[in-house]
Amino acid sequence: MLKLSLVLNSINGKLVEKQILSSNPRLEDVVFSGVSTDSRRIRKDELFFALSGDNFDGHDFVSEAFDKGAKGAVVEKVSSIRINGKLLIKVPSAVKAFGDLASAWRKSFPNLKLAAITGSNGKTTTKEMASSILSLRFSVLKNSGNLNNLIGLPLTLLRIAENHGAVVVELGMNDFGEIKRLAEIARPDTGAITNIGRAHLQKLGSIDGVAKAKAELVDGFTQDNTFVVNMDDPRTAEIGNRIRCKKITFGISTPGVDISARDISSVDFSAIKFNMIIGEKEFPVRVRGIGLHNVMNALCAGGVALSFGCNPDEIQAGLERFIPAYMRLEVMDTPFGFKVINDTYNANPDSMRRAIEELARLKGNGRGIAVLGDMLELGNVSESEHESLGEFVSENKIDFVIACGKYGSHVLQGTGTKIETAFAETHDEAADILIRIAKPGDLVLVKGSRGMKMENVIQRLFKE
Repeated sequence: MLKLSLVLNSINGKLVEKQILSSNPRLEDVVFSGVSTDSRRIRKDELFFALSGDNFDGHDFVSEAFDKGAKGAVVEKVSSIRINGKLLIKVPSAVKAFGDLASAWRKSFPNLKLAAITGSNGKTTTKEMASSILSLRFSVLKNSGNLNNLIGLPLTLLRIAENHGAVVVELGMNDFGEIKRLAEIARPDTGAITNIGRAHLQKLGSIDGVAKAKAELVDGFTQDNTFVVNMDDPRTAEIGNRIRCKKITFGISTPGVDISARDISSVDFSAIKFNMIIGEKEFPVRVRGIGLHNVMNALCAGGVALSFGCNPDEIQAGLERFIPAYMRLEVMDTPFGFKVINDTYNANPDSMRRAIEELARLKGNGRGIAVLGDMLELGNVSESEHESLGEFVSENKIDFVIACGKYGSHVLQGTGTKIETAFAETHDEAADILIRIAKPGDLVLVKGSRGMKMENVIQRLFKE
């Protein structure tokens, strides 16, 4: 329940309408049952935030929100809004106000511990692993889906309740300043950067720009905060060297770290096994899913859990109960006898290479076939990165490539004449080619950036 006083004080809003419902005759008695940014799902007595995007303006739906039971609305403009005795709060920026309110709400739980995770790859998996561990000791709140931005993070934080002991959130970005603002809102006790790679280069310019943007998470850390540092990644290690706070280090190839792993192996298409080492203690771990890089995600999640006071037994048990997220290296049996690796959630140059390596490692005696969509937000290096990906595919002994999208021809150009290739104009065409060429025993990888919606290729396979 949100008090009006907390709302006004935290967002520096101006109360435009003071007509209060008869059940709440005094301003100090007014409370909201929650918040919403979607007039279609508004519930009774909630506070509606009129947010605007490229294709919509929340102010167009304020009256609808009131009609459906909203008690008030936060707006940037008041003209043409039917108030009808509801509360209207005017602010310069509804998005900023939304974040400020979430931050104030998070701050009102002083005993709550919050971890924020960012990185070019693996942040969602690491968040899920950390949540799985922490749930053995705490009631855990985490963000779901793509709720990792300036709208999704506040929506998550405003769900904090008295029973929660821990919060784990992932932070996403594609420009400078975004992680800084998200960190201001979340006020993390622990921060982790999984790794720094070539993502969002269109705005960040270079991998050094990515490092600068990701470092915004921990730039304000003090001795009251903990940074979980990937020492195998030279750029995150450098960030760790200059940040003055408590640190928990992890890595596989770097000696002297707090958390490490060895004896790594895979169990067919179902799991990864390894020994985790924390200080003097070594213990076996089995993590569901494929992808040897998930060992590093598990080490990072273990570091987050250590910062919250979890012990090795809890870390072991939590990792073994972890369930991989949908569309992330998910192995599926098709009606045609071949298997598909569904890794369609997103893609950048580094994650593409890791997925290709998994395809080459797991294909066995069958053929490895890659169905690849564009990697987006790469700016002026888009063509060269896609051509380089094609070269990488051919070097890793993949047998057939089906390319889709604007830059598909550059992928095929990079493969040269070493392997068989095809170009597909549509998802259906890619699926048709796949059905025609793939045989029982083959292994197929389907991957591309979120905007490419490569899962449509897989869905077509199950409609036949």
